[in-house]
Amino acid sequence: MPKSVFYYHRAKLSDKDKHADLKQRITKLYHQHKGRYGYRRITAALKQLGSHHNHKLIAKLMRHLN
Repeated sequence: MPKSVFYYHRAKLSDKDKHADLKQRITKLYHQHKGRYGYRRITAALKQLGSHHNHKLIAKLMRHLN
């Protein structure tokens, strides 16, 4: 088994979600504003709270969360 394949599968087996708390904050903000905020406003609200993340990451996580 090639070394790269071993590390690829090892990373896939770890069940840790590195964006779990960010997903929680996005969900909380989204429901707090009654579903009216898109990724741009969610990104701005998170920046005001001191959490700086790329808008593309926020959009991807929001798509994942529906």
